[in-house]
Amino acid sequence: MPLIDNDLLSIQEARILLEHAEESQGVLEGLGDGLVRGFLQQLRERLLPQAGDLAKQACRESDYGNPEDERALTEWVLTEMLDEVSSQLEVQQIYRDGWTHGIETGLPKGVVVSFLPDWLTVPTLLSQLLCAVKAKTPVIFSARVRTHATCESLMAEVADVAAACHYPLEALGFLHQYSEEGDAWLACQPAVRMVIDSREYERVVASDLGGKDVYHASIGNNPVFVEETADLAHCAEEVVAGKSFCYGMMPGAEQSLVVERAVDEKFRAQLKARGCYFLSDEEAESLAKTLFKPCGKPYRELIGKSAFDMARRAGLVVPESTKVLVVEKPYVSEHSVFSKAKYGPVLSYYVEESWRGACEKCIELILNSGDGNALSIFSRDGEVVRQFVLKKPVGRILVNVGTGMGATGCHSTLPKTLTITGWDNACSSDMGVTYRDFIRRRQVGVGASHGDCELLKDAGLMDPDEAAAPTACESACEKEPDRLEECREKPASESMSNWFSSLLEDVKTY
Repeated sequence: MPLIDNDLLSIQEARILLEHAEESQGVLEGLGDGLVRGFLQQLRERLLPQAGDLAKQACRESDYGNPEDERALTEWVLTEMLDEVSSQLEVQQIYRDGWTHGIETGLPKGVVVSFLPDWLTVPTLLSQLLCAVKAKTPVIFSARVRTHATCESLMAEVADVAAACHYPLEALGFLHQYSEEGDAWLACQPAVRMVIDSREYERVVASDLGGKDVYHASIGNNPVFVEETADLAHCAEEVVAGKSFCYGMMPGAEQSLVVERAVDEKFRAQLKARGCYFLSDEEAESLAKTLFKPCGKPYRELIGKSAFDMARRAGLVVPESTKVLVVEKPYVSEHSVFSKAKYGPVLSYYVEESWRGACEKCIELILNSGDGNALSIFSRDGEVVRQFVLKKPVGRILVNVGTGMGATGCHSTLPKTLTITGWDNACSSDMGVTYRDFIRRRQVGVGASHGDCELLKDAGLMDPDEAAAPTACESACEKEPDRLEECREKPASESMSNWFSSLLEDVKTY
């Protein structure tokens, strides 16, 4: 029998993919924005009808998740998220920042390498692909054996669409010969500018890599606080929907509930009415022994299973309609598996006397595992909301929306993404990977006169409407018509000098 060095073949393919990705950067920079928009729309038309089949194939191959939920999430990526990404500012164009009134341009970041997770692989791949295409950035995907065949067939479909749209195939890489050595080689190459590591169970990139943007994606240990003024029915609906979706594997899925004692009994009733089952201490101990190893890590084969299936494997008798298992705990412990992220529809439940105690409890939960991605608060008290927004060590705060559906932007105003990073586990971002993370922002400075902005228009770098916007000097003087007229008539250097002198005089009067 011939011996095959799979690791060497994988490294060789990775090297070729990276060389092609580097070469494609020049081609991508010359692509018209119309071609990019057309490619994105063709991807939608080609893949949207296949969302159900792709979801079934992925769940069957990985044995994780719910195919119906994954289908819905894939459709969301190809509709709502694609629309949001398509509406973002184009790269290689100059635009005016509405907040600072400065002038900026967006440039492709460079080669991106993404190590895909073993669950929700299809929608995750597509969400990152859309951002890379829009940013004219080459991307290389790698999937583990558990979802490799599904990703391979999906990338074949993407390649067919790309060829028909004259999009460079070299910019859409996929590591067909998977090995851990191939992944490790890719991650440490100087030509790679951005690494997305979504394998929280077994990280490819253990620490920051010099000169690269590194994103460690995870589900996160995300608490939800229920304050006494909250809409309890709405809160229960959001929490159960987020935690039961894809059997608790949604990025940002709820992990713990911290409830104010004044509404404890009423909120329990709302949860039970929506399919939550509260476990006794003995049942909770049996569940923990079934789902988790003695070291505290979950058994891989029991990740992403339904609440009923988990209970059955633990020898528990629960209604078949059960959506979420709830474990009551008096305090947070670093030794308790229920105080950390749980890879399934299992929630921890804590009761606190006041919102101040709940505030501290939420911080304990977030810091206990060091990867809190999001926190949700359900309240109608503005001061309580303010304290939670200002003091919690998370990248995303959700108000009156669950973390499961809110952190990804499904039910909230946050930017849409399926790659959520934690407070301590992101070397480059603690909020998540969105389109803006695929581009490099460059500031452009011009003189203060109107003619300098006109120069950018003449160079084809700025729209006429942008060039007609007020200059920095004009914006500063707009409340004083006499000074504004002088600013327009004088040369830029003299105008700015006089304006600054006047500013100093105004300061002295106070």
